[in-house]
Amino acid sequence: MKIIPVIDLLHGHVVRAERGRRENYRPWRSALCESADPIDLVHALHVDHHFASIYLADLDAIQAQGNHNALLTRINRQYPALEIWLDGGFRTPTDLEAIAQLPRVRGVVGSETWNDRRATPAPDAMLSIDSDEDGPRDPSGICDDPTRRPEHLILMNLRRVGSGQGPDIALLRHWREKAPGAHLYLAGGIRNRKDLVTAHRAGACGVLVATALHNGSLDGLSDSSLT
Repeated sequence: MKIIPVIDLLHGHVVRAERGRRENYRPWRSALCESADPIDLVHALHVDHHFASIYLADLDAIQAQGNHNALLTRINRQYPALEIWLDGGFRTPTDLEAIAQLPRVRGVVGSETWNDRRATPAPDAMLSIDSDEDGPRDPSGICDDPTRRPEHLILMNLRRVGSGQGPDIALLRHWREKAPGAHLYLAGGIRNRKDLVTAHRAGACGVLVATALHNGSLDGLSDSSLT
């Protein structure tokens, strides 16, 4: 099972995401790195702790308030072996084309921002099913359309992000039944190694981890997989 560290970027800063309330996100410093600079954090994750992949959430782009494209390009060039999963607020296939020239950058289509009701994302794109207590935020209907829905799905419970509530195993089980054969990655609420094992046993191909990794709760985790 893959473990994917998460970096949330807002106005050039690494911020702590909490329950999807973006107006409350504040800059913070990871326990893995003495610096608050995003490049230094990427270096710590990839070089010092040997994570092969990271997930970048460009919150400026998601909110249509600019982007971190220059920073993304710099990271991509400086760490060519690093795979980047990028949620860049993609709304149409044209948006995804903007990152097509960057090697090892994989577009993550967020269901809350994708607004094309007909188009299918790029073949290698992933879909983040962004959910709250009312279910998926899905204006385009892509989550319920198996003809457009990618085979790699990130199950993002926004209300559990940064909450320390534990992973949403019920959500994982729901999508195992709804999308048999899909590769499912769980995001939101991971607290410790026990939660990683629970997610793995429930059928997750991987987990996205932010708070528990950056606050030291998963201290000593230095690999990108859990078996």
